[in-house]
Amino acid sequence: MNKSISRRGFLGAATVLGVASTTTGGITAQPVAAETIRSAPRRSQLPAPSTIDATDPALLSATEAASLLQEGILHPRELLDACLTRSHEYDGGIGSWIRIYPEVAYAAAEKAAQRLSTAGRTSDGEAPPLVCGLPIALKDMFAVSGLPVTASSRVLEGNIAAGDSTVWRRLSDAGMVLMGHAHCDEFAIGVATAQVGNPWNAEFSPGGSSGGSAAVLAARFSPLATGTDTGGSLRLPASATGITSVKPTFGRCSTYGTIPLNWTRDHTGPMARSAADASLLLSYMAGVDVNDPTTSTGPPVPADGYPLAAQGGQSPLAGRRFGIPRKGVDKLPASLGTLFAAFTDTVVALGGTLVDVTMPTYPTGLLTGDMAEAGHYHQQFSDRIGLYKPERALFVGQALASMAVPVADYMTLAHNRLRYQHDYNRMLSEQNLDAILVPGASVDGSKRSEVAGIALFDGVTADVAWANYTGAPVVTTPAGRSKETGLPFGVQLGGRMWDEAGLIQIALELQAAQPFWQEAPPLTQNARQIPTSVIAQPGPGPDPTNTQNVGFSFRFVPTSS
Repeated sequence: MNKSISRRGFLGAATVLGVASTTTGGITAQPVAAETIRSAPRRSQLPAPSTIDATDPALLSATEAASLLQEGILHPRELLDACLTRSHEYDGGIGSWIRIYPEVAYAAAEKAAQRLSTAGRTSDGEAPPLVCGLPIALKDMFAVSGLPVTASSRVLEGNIAAGDSTVWRRLSDAGMVLMGHAHCDEFAIGVATAQVGNPWNAEFSPGGSSGGSAAVLAARFSPLATGTDTGGSLRLPASATGITSVKPTFGRCSTYGTIPLNWTRDHTGPMARSAADASLLLSYMAGVDVNDPTTSTGPPVPADGYPLAAQGGQSPLAGRRFGIPRKGVDKLPASLGTLFAAFTDTVVALGGTLVDVTMPTYPTGLLTGDMAEAGHYHQQFSDRIGLYKPERALFVGQALASMAVPVADYMTLAHNRLRYQHDYNRMLSEQNLDAILVPGASVDGSKRSEVAGIALFDGVTADVAWANYTGAPVVTTPAGRSKETGLPFGVQLGGRMWDEAGLIQIALELQAAQPFWQEAPPLTQNARQIPTSVIAQPGPGPDPTNTQNVGFSFRFVPTSS
């Protein structure tokens, strides 16, 4: 790190500004009961400051920035300055942010600085969390009390969150710095985020629906981001932009206070440049929340958090078996097939064993249940159909009509879904698999002009639904860039319920052997005056999203049966 940039009298510079933050300033957020943060990755797991070489703090990975923040070498405000400056200078050609919150962010950065200072450590009596002072982008589905949450839709224009989503409450409590909300497909109904350009080539889609979050990361506007995944929305953008995402087991991270699409399929999860960065964020996102009963069904989050470093050695994957769904792999275009083959060669070179498998067949009718759930939520906006984008209005109309499905049929669909989960578990068990390797895309890039208007359930650019219907965890990791288009391609590592740690460790080994995640797109300077917002009076609720988000009285529960 360039000393002229990184050392600014950090220990003496931590003073709290008199500016409202997301948790102070007289605004009382709606209470969110969440588990006390027990997951605490150790400081020793971070890269040593002496190994970090960067001249622009915005180019630091999250773990690198955390190391410098913890050591007092980098000030949170300096890191935030760099991220905001880079966003303003380059987001004009990408359009990843829907809004940023500089006033809120600088107040949080100063608060984090105090927490990281010698005086702060002494008064608090404990080391600050490793994510303290790190900037983050939230997908425009996560409620933050007193700030807009609009799902990138005119339907919710002017909507102000009534409280904090549990995920944001946990991250805020850990000292993270909210930069802003990133764009997504309208109400997460899509796989394109066509209003956002892929930083590698702005003519192409960054994937969806968490495409804005992925673009923010690939462009180095923020080191961390959150996303949601109902039908690939964490994984498709990760593959398209060359970043890493973790779709946790259903229930590992709370969905309370996020705008829903399907209550029994929605996941929240971390997005980052590397597996280590995503793992660090997951350690602070995951945990029990009394407002989301499914979070109580699995084993506890590891006491030391999720792994941050590769074990290394010649054969770190020795003894591990990986299933290859050959039917889908054989259909890949040549450019992607070559990348996938190279990826599996790396798995073998690291000691892994490959096994061809056949994925279980989806039961018929599951889509009917999905549409009925979406209709149940969107019926509250039936008087605003004209404000949806035309293709989304058509989807909402179909979803509302699907609510007429007989209750008995819906319950049958729920039972069939459980059977599908058992079939997936049986495949892993009978083949003694540690993970399956599934392509993160089935096409070599999608032009924004061609994919605009594709709804989530109408077009998918990879095999992704298996993980949402089973609830299984998936880590998506970069696997190189296409020689045809120059665009990134990723691979999904799917595993057993609640085995996020095992999958992350595999991804860490693969990324250590082939660090594709370090590649950054060559951006062209294109300035943008990004819209800003400040804290306002929270909405009336009843949900933190300030919408009617009642959910169901029962939840899908992942099992290893």
